[in-house]
Amino acid sequence: MSKWINTEAFSKFQGQKKEEQENQPEKGSGLRRSDFVWQTPEKGSSDRPKIYVGRFLVDKKGIPYKKYFYHMFKSGEKWTFIVCLKTDDFQNYCPWCSVTSKLYKGTATDKSAAFQYKRKEKFVGNFYIVDDPRDNEREEDEKIGKKVKLYEFPSKVETLLREEIVDTKHGLGQKIFDPSNGGYDFILKVASTKRDRNGNIWPDYAASTFARRSYELGTDSEIKEIMEQTFDLDEYIENQKRDNDFILQSLKDERVFDYIEDEWERYITPVADASSPSSESEPEKVETVTASSNGDDDDISDDELLKELDKM
Repeated sequence: MSKWINTEAFSKFQGQKKEEQENQPEKGSGLRRSDFVWQTPEKGSSDRPKIYVGRFLVDKKGIPYKKYFYHMFKSGEKWTFIVCLKTDDFQNYCPWCSVTSKLYKGTATDKSAAFQYKRKEKFVGNFYIVDDPRDNEREEDEKIGKKVKLYEFPSKVETLLREEIVDTKHGLGQKIFDPSNGGYDFILKVASTKRDRNGNIWPDYAASTFARRSYELGTDSEIKEIMEQTFDLDEYIENQKRDNDFILQSLKDERVFDYIEDEWERYITPVADASSPSSESEPEKVETVTASSNGDDDDISDDELLKELDKM
């Protein structure tokens, strides 16, 4: 076993991924984001994808990657991004999820607004950049090759990782996170879909795969330096969270606070000083739609939304 992988931590994570797969239905510091988050990979054409190469790495706690939920919508010329309160515990009360649920019960206009506000999911992991073709157009001090960045990826990419993790007979398992000579690069091929009924073209990850040959990212000392560049995933998600004042103002700005004013007083105000709102006595259980692998348009268009974060 590789000394760079905590086998116990990986086994626990592997079990979590297996459980998620078994339960999923059939067919969210002063630094700029660009300092630590990999710029959203650009798509190529339908027959000539843009190709990026890198190695997924575990963080300092041994965590390969994390899932989080968020709400992101445009109001006028401004984008608003809020980590969903259900990220820590799906039983948590989230005012934006509640607003979405109520709007889905309303008029066609309400349903359209709900579609914009709905909860989305995203995954984030440490990614060592082996080759980013955009480096060819960057100044030397702006190149990101041979650096570790946080890669925020959609469920279509996570499915490829999960397949390798849960397939104990044929999958690569922890090798896809190993920086030593037993590790495998991830070859991210981003093509374009055909135009949908609304004329939109989205990223297509179908051709992405893991390399057929393994190799080490460097000597032991070089790998140690690489691993020291990794980011704490829990800390990253925590730092993205907005406080209650920001969430309250966003609800008022969108003129939807009236929908959940009573709930806010019941479930948010009493725990305003707590680290995260809980829902021991949550209001009615009404499930909102989440953009995930079950809805192709939702999942891939979500990529386009996150590009806006690159500009912040």
